[in-house]
Amino acid sequence: MKCPQCGAEDVIEIKNKVEDIEIDFFSCHRCEEKWWDRSGESVSLREVLDIVRKSKS
Repeated sequence: MKCPQCGAEDVIEIKNKVEDIEIDFFSCHRCEEKWWDRSGESVSLREVLDIVRKSKS
C-alpha cells in the first residue's frame, strides 16, 4: 500500500468489520496522512462514525 499523499510505502493498515461492513483504517508513518476504506472505496471519518453509530442503535 502506498500513501496517496506522499507516496511512501510505510503505511499501517488495520482491518475492521462493523456488522457486515468492512472498514479499513490506514495511516502513513512519513506524513501522518490518515484515511479509511469501506469495502474498497474511500470514505470520510464522518461516514465511518455514522456507520458505527448506526450499528449501536
